[in-house]
Amino acid sequence: MLKHFIAVIFLVFSFSIQAQELKTLDLETAVSQEYRSLYPDRLKGVEWISPTNFATIGDDGELMIRNTAGDTVRTIIASDLNPQLTKLKVDSIKSVRPYAWLDANTFLIRCGGDLVSVNTEDLTAKMYMHIPAKAENIEFSSASGYMAYTLENNVFIATSADSAIQVTNHSKESEISAGVAIHRSEFGITNGLFWSEDGKSLGFYEMDESMVTDYPLANYTPIPAEVNLIKYPMAGQKSHHAKTGIFVVGSEELVYLKTGEPLDHYLTNFTFSPDGKKAYLAEINRNQNEMKLNVYNAATGDFEKTLFTEIDAKYVEPEQPPYFPKGDGKEFLWMSERDGFNHIYSYTADGKLLKQVTKGNFDVLEINGQTTDGKTIIVTAVEGLIDRAIYAASVKSGKMKKLTAEKGSYQVTMDKGDNLMVALSSPEYGNKVTIVDVNGKVISTPLSAENPLEDYKIGEMEFPIITAADGTKLQGRLIKPYDFDASKKYPVIVYVYGGPHAQMVRNDYKGGANVWMYEAANRGYIVFTVDNRGSGNRGMKFEQAVFRNLGTVEMEDQLKGVEYLKTLPYVDADKMAVHGWSFGGFMTTSLMLRHPGVFKIGVAGGPVTDWRMYEIMYGERYMDTPEQNPEGYKIADLKNYADQLEGDLLLIHGLDDNVVVPQHSYTLLQQFVTNGKQVDFFTYPNHEHNVRGKDRVHLMTKVLDYIDLHFKE
Repeated sequence: MLKHFIAVIFLVFSFSIQAQELKTLDLETAVSQEYRSLYPDRLKGVEWISPTNFATIGDDGELMIRNTAGDTVRTIIASDLNPQLTKLKVDSIKSVRPYAWLDANTFLIRCGGDLVSVNTEDLTAKMYMHIPAKAENIEFSSASGYMAYTLENNVFIATSADSAIQVTNHSKESEISAGVAIHRSEFGITNGLFWSEDGKSLGFYEMDESMVTDYPLANYTPIPAEVNLIKYPMAGQKSHHAKTGIFVVGSEELVYLKTGEPLDHYLTNFTFSPDGKKAYLAEINRNQNEMKLNVYNAATGDFEKTLFTEIDAKYVEPEQPPYFPKGDGKEFLWMSERDGFNHIYSYTADGKLLKQVTKGNFDVLEINGQTTDGKTIIVTAVEGLIDRAIYAASVKSGKMKKLTAEKGSYQVTMDKGDNLMVALSSPEYGNKVTIVDVNGKVISTPLSAENPLEDYKIGEMEFPIITAADGTKLQGRLIKPYDFDASKKYPVIVYVYGGPHAQMVRNDYKGGANVWMYEAANRGYIVFTVDNRGSGNRGMKFEQAVFRNLGTVEMEDQLKGVEYLKTLPYVDADKMAVHGWSFGGFMTTSLMLRHPGVFKIGVAGGPVTDWRMYEIMYGERYMDTPEQNPEGYKIADLKNYADQLEGDLLLIHGLDDNVVVPQHSYTLLQQFVTNGKQVDFFTYPNHEHNVRGKDRVHLMTKVLDYIDLHFKE
């Protein structure tokens, strides 16, 4: 284990007569204000509307148009527009939030079910389009001005103020849904509607769930309670069947891509070629160890060619569609983890590999945009264990130029242009926003916001590095009380998640932590987290270390974190608690049952307790099916360890949880009863997989009060 750690002094105080007294952080503020008053000032709703101007929303809901020098060139407030909206007989607005931009001088606002166009020069407003108030999954094409949306389980396209086309016609009883995110939003899927560049063709996903088992949840609000049946495909069971449709406005033709069998494969990463004549689709087998990038004729749906195939002994997981930097359709970029890290590859349109554009032992997380000529792309990449960096990469040569110098976490706003907006967050910077060119030259700094936590009594945060059993370096985070005294012994709360795609420890203004963790530290705890193998942004070897044995390697690494804590002279090794939610709930319960005695207290929220009862796409990727991997499922089934519980365990579950269904907690509770083990259980009615809104304060009060109570016994 490395003795070295990176210490970050979170607060630098200047005490003087004029110094403001620091506030005491209470739990209600920590939870309810985390993304409000405790969040650094930011530029809201940023959108580039021209190469030199961008739009953003002010604190009072005003629309501000600013230039790259950072100057505000135009401000529009709601009262400027409401008189005209009244004349159009549409709903008035309280803030000016563009729904979409038609050009640099014209934007759309949504007034209930009406879309109104507004000219920024003379503030004239015109009725543009009407969409139903209950419309969902709305996608606008600025090229054609058409609006696609879903209503119930069908796709519609609004083409004018009083005209809409119904694209699909599925009855509710058919159990077919069109235009929605399919495959439970795995494989990078976030939506189900896709416009071609000219806005004349609409691609969409569709899923038939008629073969998927109905799963009963309950609505306890009415008297008597009612059954709420959802579709939930559990590991090894039947999955829904997916299709991809294309509808052409004008000809009114609808075709489906002829993707063939087996019908339970996964379809993802859909996009059109720049001319709209071809459709690209990544197709993954049910075992998730083979992906084919296929091309189809967009007019007929006919299969044309498999451009390439990616195979992995464990799993493949494409999450980004082909990206066409030059816009001519001759070449595209593809993101792949084939060399062990997520990188960008350049291909010709017919599937010939030109080169690997980015290389190195780090993951590229995102293509943020490109220069006007398409020769250079801007990407966000992982740097070290907790930082991010922004690079300009030459598509032809692969040469990468780093555009950011300071350590921290970055977000980029860019389109097709030669300027980008970069937001930096770190313990030193709450939120520093700069506009830079593609060479990294700073043009202006529109915002430099302080860390709002500096107004509170917040303890020191450290980033220790732990060594796993195989030598892998693991990143930790340790938060001390504000009034920390090195001569004292402190109990510990270990917060754990540990699952794929997640990184709990990051170099941002609060170290990746939730603000409640700082409040918990001030109660007199050391609050600790470590990102174990299996978590995100560390390459495939790091993530796939847990394949077919979820929980085992992750716990080994968490216990290395415990070993580290025990070396600290101010840690009370006899008083350790563990808490986590979802995969973290699985980890919490696993640690309490499979390594009894390490932790005196566990609070597990929404825990997976038996992977046979989790959904297909995620579960089978990491565990295979129960039939293929019976031993792995048996080892991870927490009911098998219920008799080993030592200490105090609280299970918490949302009663309407449609992600980790409540059966996970109920079946484990029954096993505790069978084994004569006393545990605590609390459920949140009317909440799904997490407890949000005002009730979250109740949740975190329950979690921390439970730990406080049992450590005081």
